[in-house]
Order: sequence, then structure tokens, then C-alpha cells
Amino acid sequence: MTTSLISRLPYGPALHPVSVFSVHHLKYALDDLVAPGDIQSADSFPGTLSACRMVGGGIMLMASLPADTMVRHEWQHLSDLSADDVIATVVLAGTGSVSQHGIDLQFQTGDVFYRKARLPSAVRVDQACRFLLLRFSFGRFSGAHVKRFSDFVPSLARRDSQLRQALWQYVEHVLPSLASSSVNTVHHAEQAFISLLSAVYSESQQCNHTDNKTDIRWELLVSTLDTLLYEPDLTVTDLSRALGISTRLVHRLFELNGHRYSSYLLSKRLARAHADLSNPQYAQVPVSEIAYRAGFNNASHFSRSFKQVYGAAPSAYRSAGALAA
Repeated sequence: MTTSLISRLPYGPALHPVSVFSVHHLKYALDDLVAPGDIQSADSFPGTLSACRMVGGGIMLMASLPADTMVRHEWQHLSDLSADDVIATVVLAGTGSVSQHGIDLQFQTGDVFYRKARLPSAVRVDQACRFLLLRFSFGRFSGAHVKRFSDFVPSLARRDSQLRQALWQYVEHVLPSLASSSVNTVHHAEQAFISLLSAVYSESQQCNHTDNKTDIRWELLVSTLDTLLYEPDLTVTDLSRALGISTRLVHRLFELNGHRYSSYLLSKRLARAHADLSNPQYAQVPVSEIAYRAGFNNASHFSRSFKQVYGAAPSAYRSAGALAA
């Protein structure tokens, strides 16, 4: 997490202003402090940002973003990240949504949501928002409440939670009071705050509607594979790294759901190409480009496989569809 911007930040708990004069300035600041990504905003005023380093490791920041702002972190932005970091966000004001791994969460003032730093995500601001955001290692977060990083899934705190209310009180009253405390006191207070965040996360998982942990992992695996489908050399190792689980577990998940990796990957790629060839919006896109987008780097293999499944070569299938229309 060490970057030129982070290295210039003082240690907390007091937050120090970060200069942002445009959406581009805000993007570069968030690239360093949170995770690389893109920002789209309908407002020329980018919002405000203040941040500090945490004594025990990690970053804490306060960000205000205008309505109709979207912050996206895609695979191409995150490819150089390797640390198993958690991002915990307290919504101090506003409404919006966050999505990661096919899980969509709607948030409002008072909510707390969690996600992984090195996996794609998107945060949309509907009504102007003010966030307190912390990024820190999974080791600081895990404690007794979360066993392994691979078990961590995006989550929203329970709205009826007394723990969430306690966390809110901590943000409002305890954090501001630490400005004049000793480094030792701040360090322990930080860890108490992170432990409270961990407890709130753990509580949120008790009301998860998916009862089977294997089902959760399979859904995350499928979502990740769909996102990386365009990679022609996609391997089980790539999936295991993206998910933070072993290659053995990846193979096991395919087996439990009645699939083999290679055949499942081929079927997904063919389905993606079939959908694009059937879509009038892609009528002018060359067949070779559609194959490439679906992860095929061999035209003959694509044409042969497509014909075996759909009964016609890709170009003939598209022509027949156009005539039928």
C-alpha cells in the first residue's frame, strides 16, 4: 500500500486534507489511497477528501462525493494488487449502492458495508454521500470473527444491529477525542475500532440468505469466471488467485456442481459468443472480434466448437438469424 501520496500522509487519528481540484485529481488520490479505478461524475466539483495513515497499519479517509457519481474498480485496474486487504465503509450521509462479485447492496445513512480491495467493485452515489472509509490488512480484521480471506464476501451491516449503533457512536464521539492521545492509546483504540467493524461484519453474515457456504463460493467463482472470460489463457490458477482460494478447491467446486473446468469454460465462451451473434447491436462486429471477446484465440477451434453445439458455423448462424428477422 506504500505510495508517494500515502508516504506523505501523517499518522492519525486526525484526518488531513488532500487537495482535489478536479475529478482527475480525485481519481489519482483514490488510486493511491483505496484502489486503482475510474470515476465518472455529472458534477464538475469532485467533492472533498481527507486522510491519514493508521498507527497499526492501513489508511483511514473521509470522502464527500456528489450525486450521480460512479467509482469503478475493474480487473485491469487491480492487476498489480496482491495484498489481502479489506475495505470497510461507514456511510455518514447519503444513499447509493455497491456491487462486487455479483452481490448488489443498497446503502443509506448509517449503514456500514464491506468489500475486498483487490477484486472488482463499483460504488454508485445516488444522493450526495459522505463516507468514512478504512482500508487495512485482513490480518487486522480477521480476529476471531472471520476465519479465512476466501470466506470473506461483500456485506452490509444489519440495520437493526446494536453493534452497528455502537460503531456509529464510536465514529461520532470516540475517534474525534483521540487527537490528543498518545500513540500507544491510538494504536489500541484503532484495533478496538477494527474489532468492532469485524464484529458487525460477523453479525451481518448470520442473516445471509445463502445457507450453504459452498453455494456462496460457487456463485463467486462463476461471477469471476464471467468477468475474466475474455482472457484466452485463463487457468484454474488465475481463478484461485482472484478468489484467494486454492486450485484444489476450485477444482472441487466444479466437481461438486457437476462440471469439469475445461468443458465448463468452453460452454461459457460459446454461450457468450452465441448471445453476441444473436444481438442486432453487434450485427456489424466481425465474427472474429466476437470470438476474441469471448476468449477464443483460434478461429478454427471457435468455428468448429460453435457448429458442434449450435448446428451451424458462426457466420452461417448469424446470416440465418438476420434472414429470419
